[in-house]
Amino acid sequence: MLDGMMLEHTGDLPMLWLAGYKRNGLPDGLIKLHEFLLRDVITYFEKGKLTRGKLRVARKAVRQAFKMARKKKVKPSLKINLARQALRELFEETEYTREVVRATAAEMDSAIRRIEEERIWEVLSLIERASEHFGNKEIERGTDLLRDSRAKMKNRILEKTRTAVLGGIHSDVKNIKYQLLERSKKPPK
Repeated sequence: MLDGMMLEHTGDLPMLWLAGYKRNGLPDGLIKLHEFLLRDVITYFEKGKLTRGKLRVARKAVRQAFKMARKKKVKPSLKINLARQALRELFEETEYTREVVRATAAEMDSAIRRIEEERIWEVLSLIERASEHFGNKEIERGTDLLRDSRAKMKNRILEKTRTAVLGGIHSDVKNIKYQLLERSKKPPK
Protein backbone atom coordinates (compact mmCIF):
# COMPACT_ATOMS: atom_id res chain seq x y z
CA MET A 1 0.00 0.00 0.00
CA LEU A 2 1.35 3.41 -1.00
CA ASP A 3 -0.11 6.42 0.86
CA GLY A 4 -3.65 5.01 0.82
CA MET A 5 -3.19 3.69 -2.70
CA MET A 6 -3.38 0.01 -3.48
CA LEU A 7 -1.00 -1.17 -6.17
CA GLU A 8 -1.35 -4.50 -7.90
CA HIS A 9 0.90 -5.53 -10.75
CA THR A 10 -0.84 -7.19 -13.67
CA GLY A 11 1.54 -7.81 -16.53
CA ASP A 12 3.65 -4.82 -17.47
CA LEU A 13 1.29 -2.09 -16.23
CA PRO A 14 0.36 -1.56 -12.59
CA MET A 15 -3.34 -1.61 -11.80
CA LEU A 16 -4.29 1.18 -9.42
CA TRP A 17 -7.32 1.72 -7.35
CA LEU A 18 -7.43 4.40 -4.75
CA ALA A 19 -8.82 3.20 -1.44
CA GLY A 20 -9.29 6.53 0.34
CA TYR A 21 -12.04 8.02 -1.85
CA LYS A 22 -14.86 7.37 0.60
CA ARG A 23 -12.92 8.76 3.50
CA ASN A 24 -10.98 11.66 1.96
CA GLY A 25 -12.76 12.28 -1.34
CA LEU A 26 -11.73 12.05 -4.96
CA PRO A 27 -9.51 15.17 -5.01
CA ASP A 28 -7.31 13.73 -2.25
CA GLY A 29 -7.07 10.41 -4.11
CA LEU A 30 -6.09 12.23 -7.30
CA ILE A 31 -3.38 14.12 -5.44
CA LYS A 32 -1.99 10.79 -4.19
CA LEU A 33 -2.13 9.42 -7.73
CA HIS A 34 -0.33 12.56 -8.95
CA GLU A 35 2.42 12.08 -6.36
CA PHE A 36 2.78 8.43 -7.33
CA LEU A 37 3.02 9.31 -11.03
CA LEU A 38 5.59 12.04 -10.37
CA ARG A 39 7.78 9.57 -8.49
CA ASP A 40 7.32 7.07 -11.29
CA VAL A 41 8.27 9.61 -14.00
CA ILE A 42 11.37 10.68 -12.10
CA THR A 43 12.39 7.07 -11.50
CA TYR A 44 11.84 6.26 -15.20
CA PHE A 45 14.16 9.06 -16.30
CA GLU A 46 16.70 8.10 -13.61
CA LYS A 47 16.76 4.32 -13.91
CA GLY A 48 14.55 3.31 -16.85
CA LYS A 49 15.89 0.89 -19.43
CA LEU A 50 15.58 3.38 -22.31
CA THR A 51 17.21 6.17 -20.30
CA ARG A 52 20.10 3.99 -19.14
CA GLY A 53 20.71 2.75 -22.68
CA LYS A 54 20.69 6.20 -24.29
CA LEU A 55 22.91 7.69 -21.58
CA ARG A 56 25.31 4.77 -21.85
CA VAL A 57 25.62 5.33 -25.62
CA ALA A 58 26.09 9.09 -25.13
CA ARG A 59 28.71 8.65 -22.38
CA LYS A 60 30.64 6.14 -24.45
CA ALA A 61 30.56 8.42 -27.52
CA VAL A 62 31.70 11.45 -25.49
CA ARG A 63 34.50 9.42 -23.90
CA GLN A 64 35.67 8.22 -27.32
CA ALA A 65 35.38 11.74 -28.78
CA PHE A 66 37.47 13.09 -25.90
CA LYS A 67 40.18 10.46 -26.47
CA MET A 68 40.19 11.06 -30.20
CA ALA A 69 40.45 14.84 -29.84
CA ARG A 70 43.16 14.61 -27.19
CA LYS A 71 45.37 11.98 -28.81
CA LYS A 72 44.87 12.55 -32.54
CA LYS A 73 44.12 16.28 -32.39
CA VAL A 74 41.20 15.89 -34.82
CA LYS A 75 37.55 16.85 -34.66
CA PRO A 76 35.59 13.75 -33.54
CA SER A 77 32.43 14.58 -35.51
CA LEU A 78 31.16 11.01 -35.79
CA LYS A 79 31.35 10.36 -32.06
CA ILE A 80 29.86 13.74 -31.17
CA ASN A 81 26.97 13.11 -33.57
CA LEU A 82 26.40 9.72 -31.97
CA ALA A 83 26.12 11.34 -28.53
CA ARG A 84 23.82 14.03 -29.92
CA GLN A 85 21.57 11.41 -31.52
CA ALA A 86 21.27 9.43 -28.28
CA LEU A 87 20.41 12.55 -26.27
CA ARG A 88 17.92 13.72 -28.91
CA GLU A 89 16.16 10.34 -28.70
CA LEU A 90 15.95 10.76 -24.94
CA PHE A 91 14.61 14.29 -25.49
CA GLU A 92 11.98 12.83 -27.84
CA GLU A 93 10.87 10.53 -25.02
CA THR A 94 10.45 13.49 -22.67
CA GLU A 95 8.47 15.34 -25.36
CA TYR A 96 6.12 12.39 -25.81
CA THR A 97 5.70 12.24 -22.04
CA ARG A 98 4.91 15.95 -21.92
CA GLU A 99 2.41 15.58 -24.78
CA VAL A 100 0.67 12.69 -23.03
CA VAL A 101 0.43 14.64 -19.77
CA ARG A 102 -1.10 17.64 -21.56
CA ALA A 103 -3.57 15.55 -23.55
CA THR A 104 -4.56 13.51 -20.50
CA ALA A 105 -5.06 16.64 -18.40
CA ALA A 106 -7.18 18.24 -21.12
CA GLU A 107 -9.29 15.10 -21.49
CA MET A 108 -9.78 14.80 -17.72
CA ASP A 109 -10.77 18.47 -17.53
CA SER A 110 -13.28 17.95 -20.33
CA ALA A 111 -14.74 14.91 -18.56
CA ILE A 112 -15.09 16.83 -15.29
CA ARG A 113 -16.81 19.70 -17.12
CA ARG A 114 -19.26 17.24 -18.69
CA ILE A 115 -19.91 15.67 -15.28
CA GLU A 116 -20.57 19.13 -13.79
CA GLU A 117 -22.98 19.93 -16.60
CA GLU A 118 -24.89 16.68 -16.38
CA ARG A 119 -24.83 16.12 -12.62
CA ILE A 120 -25.07 19.68 -11.28
CA TRP A 121 -26.03 22.40 -13.74
CA GLU A 122 -28.91 20.60 -15.48
CA VAL A 123 -30.55 19.78 -12.14
CA LEU A 124 -29.80 23.20 -10.67
CA SER A 125 -31.39 24.96 -13.65
CA LEU A 126 -34.54 22.85 -13.22
CA ILE A 127 -34.70 23.72 -9.51
CA GLU A 128 -34.18 27.43 -10.19
CA ARG A 129 -36.88 27.44 -12.88
CA ALA A 130 -39.21 25.64 -10.45
CA SER A 131 -38.48 28.34 -7.86
CA GLU A 132 -39.38 31.04 -10.40
CA HIS A 133 -42.65 29.25 -11.20
CA PHE A 134 -43.48 29.01 -7.49
CA GLY A 135 -42.78 32.73 -7.20
CA ASN A 136 -45.23 33.36 -10.06
CA LYS A 137 -47.87 31.20 -8.33
CA GLU A 138 -47.56 28.47 -11.00
CA ILE A 139 -47.53 25.61 -8.49
CA GLU A 140 -48.32 22.82 -10.97
CA ARG A 141 -45.46 23.78 -13.35
CA GLY A 142 -43.07 24.20 -10.39
CA THR A 143 -43.88 20.76 -9.02
CA ASP A 144 -43.39 19.23 -12.49
CA LEU A 145 -39.91 20.77 -12.68
CA LEU A 146 -39.07 19.56 -9.15
CA ARG A 147 -40.23 16.06 -10.14
CA ASP A 148 -37.96 16.21 -13.21
CA SER A 149 -35.01 17.40 -11.09
CA ARG A 150 -35.62 14.61 -8.57
CA ALA A 151 -35.63 12.04 -11.39
CA LYS A 152 -32.36 13.44 -12.77
CA MET A 153 -30.75 13.31 -9.32
CA LYS A 154 -31.96 9.73 -8.82
CA ASN A 155 -30.29 8.59 -12.04
CA ARG A 156 -26.85 7.43 -10.95
CA ILE A 157 -25.41 6.77 -14.39
CA LEU A 158 -24.02 9.76 -16.29
CA GLU A 159 -25.22 8.63 -19.71
CA LYS A 160 -24.20 11.71 -21.73
CA THR A 161 -20.77 11.90 -20.11
CA ARG A 162 -20.10 8.18 -20.51
CA THR A 163 -21.07 8.28 -24.17
CA ALA A 164 -19.03 11.40 -24.91
CA VAL A 165 -15.90 10.47 -22.96
CA LEU A 166 -15.70 6.68 -23.10
CA GLY A 167 -17.55 5.98 -26.33
CA GLY A 168 -15.55 8.28 -28.59
CA ILE A 169 -13.14 6.72 -31.03
CA HIS A 170 -11.16 9.91 -31.56
CA SER A 171 -9.23 11.50 -28.73
CA ASP A 172 -5.81 13.07 -28.39
CA VAL A 173 -4.74 10.48 -25.82
CA LYS A 174 -5.71 7.60 -28.13
CA ASN A 175 -3.92 9.25 -31.05
CA ILE A 176 -0.73 9.56 -29.00
CA LYS A 177 -1.12 5.96 -27.89
CA TYR A 178 -1.27 4.83 -31.53
CA GLN A 179 1.75 7.01 -32.38
CA LEU A 180 3.74 5.38 -29.58
CA LEU A 181 2.71 1.92 -30.76
CA GLU A 182 3.83 2.76 -34.30
CA ARG A 183 7.08 4.20 -33.00
CA SER A 184 7.81 1.03 -31.03
CA LYS A 185 7.22 -1.10 -34.15
CA LYS A 186 9.87 0.73 -36.18
CA PRO A 187 13.09 -1.24 -36.57
CA PRO A 188 16.07 0.25 -34.71
CA LYS A 189 18.62 2.18 -36.79
